[in-house]
Amino acid sequence: MSEISSNYGMESLNIAMMKRSQDSQGKVALQLLEGAAQSTQQAAKVAAPAPTAVDSGKGNIIDVTA
Repeated sequence: MSEISSNYGMESLNIAMMKRSQDSQGKVALQLLEGAAQSTQQAAKVAAPAPTAVDSGKGNIIDVTA
């Protein structure tokens, strides 16, 4: 009976260690994603705004009848 108890104890320990490992890996992955999202937001703020339909016509109106 003690062999079954020790196997159960080892299995329980292994499961607990695997869960902790997965939890810590999940936290690291979440931190990486959050960092990437912040970098993207900062880059979007720094980038020049995209031209609008109104801006795209500037300089294109040329009077060719003169």
